[in-house]
Amino acid sequence: MDYKKAVDDKKKELTDLHKRMDADADLVNLKAYTLKDVKEHDIPRSISVTLNDAAVFAANVESSLSNAVEQIKVESEDEKIETSEVEDAIRAQRASANYRRMKQGGWSLNPYFDQSNCRRGGSAARELTWVEDGQLITDITPWDRRYLYYAMGVDGLAWAAYEMEKTKDEIESEAWAQEKKFTISGTKANTLDIWTPEHNEIYVAGKKEYEQPHTYGYVPVCVQLVPMGTMLSDKDYAKYEGESIFFLIRDLIPELNRIASLIQSLNQKELDHALQWPSEEGKSAMPPKFADLDTPGTVVPTEKGGGAVPVPYGQLRQQAWLLHQMIETRVQRGSLSNFEYGTFTQPMSAVALIQVGEGRDQVFLPRLGARGLLNQQLAYMAIDQIIQTGLRSVEIGVRGHKRTFDVAKLEGEYDIEFNYFVKSPTIDMARIEAATAARNSGLYSGYTARRDIAQQEDAEEEERRISSEEIELLVPAIKLRRNIKDLYDLAEKGDEEAALDAELAEEALLNLIGQTGQPTPPRKESGQMLELLGKETGAKPEDSAQKASALKRTPVEEE
Repeated sequence: MDYKKAVDDKKKELTDLHKRMDADADLVNLKAYTLKDVKEHDIPRSISVTLNDAAVFAANVESSLSNAVEQIKVESEDEKIETSEVEDAIRAQRASANYRRMKQGGWSLNPYFDQSNCRRGGSAARELTWVEDGQLITDITPWDRRYLYYAMGVDGLAWAAYEMEKTKDEIESEAWAQEKKFTISGTKANTLDIWTPEHNEIYVAGKKEYEQPHTYGYVPVCVQLVPMGTMLSDKDYAKYEGESIFFLIRDLIPELNRIASLIQSLNQKELDHALQWPSEEGKSAMPPKFADLDTPGTVVPTEKGGGAVPVPYGQLRQQAWLLHQMIETRVQRGSLSNFEYGTFTQPMSAVALIQVGEGRDQVFLPRLGARGLLNQQLAYMAIDQIIQTGLRSVEIGVRGHKRTFDVAKLEGEYDIEFNYFVKSPTIDMARIEAATAARNSGLYSGYTARRDIAQQEDAEEEERRISSEEIELLVPAIKLRRNIKDLYDLAEKGDEEAALDAELAEEALLNLIGQTGQPTPPRKESGQMLELLGKETGAKPEDSAQKASALKRTPVEEE
């Protein structure tokens, strides 16, 4: 198959989609607006104004998305699978990929995906994993949807390609160019990176310069569109598929610029206002020069009923202002309200705040959903590529946080989910107020109120934490026991004061247990405390640090 021709054909199919993306890019990049007449000719002696509404909208949405709390959750019906181990491996692998991008001067993955989902209506990335000098290398390279071309097959991507203009240094520093000692004569060149289930082709300036096979068995590229826009099969569906955050206001922003330009042009005319000179001579009259009429302190004689009269612009300005209000209202409906922008200062009820939050989520959630689905694909692909290395164990992570994972524990059937939560203190407080009222009404349990009304990230974990705190209030000995363990942790790190405090706390715990009526054997050795904490007796720790070491091995037994 001629994949280069397939890419060229795909470009023609996506012409309308690319025009849409380019128009969105002009909006967010604040391309200078020019006031034109109905025939698209520049209006002379007018002032053109470019408003920043689109850029502010994009900046607010993208920054809010970058602050979303990410939760990686692995679930399986197979009890033998250690889901927490798989979750840790995914986190370590993504941290390693982000660190590699940072060293290469690239952007972190999630912020790039967010911007691509907001401005392009979708995101994509190529993922490659290999072993080099015994070290596992993960390379996740985001691909801009504007320059992405692909075709779907029965089991996924049939092929995928990415076109990009690169500098001479970027091209010649790549591994394939180093291997081939490839150079270019100019300062830049257009590159095309094509991947199929069997091999990779690289074109530079339209000429194939490199080809290599791979053993993944699939196209190592993941693509995810935002579920906004059309999902139907109309003739021109591609133009409306995977919409950006501007799709409800795309045509309104230029109209706002037009109105602002008209009003500013009229304001300028007030300083240099056109005048009429009524007189009996009519058109043959010779009015004085404008400077003679406009200069402060000037007195100009005229006949009765004559004189200079300003050309009326008031009605035009009034209509422009009414139209501006109409469009501004609709722009807020299609983007974010003044409340999200922080310009609304009136107090609002909890119900009103929750309604605002729901409106905000309609903008955020489709983008976060697309990010989660793309990360899910990348996580499955990463696990598969790690298993394909054939290693029994792999070291994954970044400096100071590397861990060795047993590859066998990553095998099996399980589901990976990426969940996201956009937090707003004001709206969260409103939800907490509503959840408290629902709980006190007796119609909802505390768990349901936290999960469905307060919308906590992990209501089940919060339920366990609350139970843990409640048991400490009901049984003070449990709280004291846990505090002693914390003191021994500090003692193990060399805190002598913590070791002494732990000894005193042990005495208090033994006395507390005795006061409850439970038999308390006489304390003959420090090892007795370990028995109370669920550890074996008979071993006498030499110091508090040794006790701390023993206590640190108890969480699994305790749970």
